[in-house]
Amino acid sequence: MNDHKKKTPKNLEKLNEKSLLGTDEKYSALFNSNPTYNFIISLDGNIIDLNEQAAQISSSRDDIIGKNFTELKDIFGEGEDPNKYKEILSLFLAGIDVEPVEIKIKDKSGSNRWLELYPSLLEKEGEPVLVQIVAQDVTARKEAEMQLEFQSYILKNVLEPVVVTDLEGNITYWNPAAESTFGYPSEEMKGHSIAIIFPNIDEEGLLKILDYQARSKGSVEYQCQKKTGPLLWMQISTNPQLDYKGDVLGYINVFNDITSIKKAEEELKESLSEKEMLLGEINKRLKNYMQMIAGLLELQSIYLENVEGSETLHEGQNRLKAMLLIHEGLSKSDDLALIDFTRFVKKLKKQLMDIYDLEDDQVNLKTRLDGIMLDIDTAIPCGLIVNELLTQSFKNAANDRSLDMNLTLGLDSSGHYKLRYEDTSEGLSGGLITKKGDSVIILRTLVNQIEGDIQISPNQPVVEISWFNPEYLELL
Repeated sequence: MNDHKKKTPKNLEKLNEKSLLGTDEKYSALFNSNPTYNFIISLDGNIIDLNEQAAQISSSRDDIIGKNFTELKDIFGEGEDPNKYKEILSLFLAGIDVEPVEIKIKDKSGSNRWLELYPSLLEKEGEPVLVQIVAQDVTARKEAEMQLEFQSYILKNVLEPVVVTDLEGNITYWNPAAESTFGYPSEEMKGHSIAIIFPNIDEEGLLKILDYQARSKGSVEYQCQKKTGPLLWMQISTNPQLDYKGDVLGYINVFNDITSIKKAEEELKESLSEKEMLLGEINKRLKNYMQMIAGLLELQSIYLENVEGSETLHEGQNRLKAMLLIHEGLSKSDDLALIDFTRFVKKLKKQLMDIYDLEDDQVNLKTRLDGIMLDIDTAIPCGLIVNELLTQSFKNAANDRSLDMNLTLGLDSSGHYKLRYEDTSEGLSGGLITKKGDSVIILRTLVNQIEGDIQISPNQPVVEISWFNPEYLELL
């Protein structure tokens, strides 16, 4: 039979019967000031005395003193059977070692509290006369343990692999999804470093990553090694594992297999790279063909004795160069479907200045284009329209006369683009475009391509064009 005195707290002494009943003032003061719960019960389980801390579990000490603890069913928490403690008391009195007992009670507010009980015998002349029970409030620890159990249940049933480690990176939990994903059974992995599944990261570097990710609560992507088979790309989210005091015990790592996504990304990159190479080759060849055509037009104009015909070829060549500018803007754009119209107009102005041999101080083109980006189907006819209008102004430049032009392009609230061009050069009178010239035919043809309307002033050098933006309907 084991020595029952081993369970007696060190600070407890044998007390005489009189002090046990609380009649000794020194004992009474010590007993009631003790911060732990203290109960004195008879050998048959009747409660004889309790200290002030223990009295807080009930609205009145009289509700407890004198009763057998098996009668206090309204104090015991839900699911607790007070009869089991009678069996434990019997074992204790029989001299059998009894481990500290956990008991759930209700305090006077109705809240559940967990107590850990430490029984000890109080003797008189070597004979047991009473039992003292010292109880510690372990509610916070118990709730934390239940929370951990609940978390463990959740982690076990999570479909993604979950690996919990201590602060040294050693595995403490490995859920079934981790078993099926990485091929290692839970029993084999517990105690091993999590670095076993990270072939490209050393243990020291891995611990730094886990600590940083736990504090930032972010996610990272790394390749992980299965027990057998190819590497897997994993997105890993790391959170701290906390104890009931809020201290960090380790790291909870949730893995998301993104191998198929990574493979698709690589295939897409390869496909895009191939298409970009082919598109670059097509653009290069198209540019060469257009430059060759422009060169042929230039060569043909040299041998033409008809001045009017030669001028027509020059204008055709200029239009082709304007198309080359649009093509160049398209090939250099981040979005292969859109043209930065502001940049195009700047380059077109510089190109026409070179063609007509004009200096910067001779040409003043004021623009307000609102950062318009045009799709290729609109950019080509619109670019040629602006080229035609600017060309008419540049053709009128003679005798070192300076040019002043205004060009605006914007989108109104009804979804219509509005383009307005005005030549305000000094000494210019009448309209910019004549009804009998080739330019009016070209302009109307280009405007029809974008299903727009054109207004050409016969008395002023002003042209106004409007057309509907189909993308406006998508915004409604």
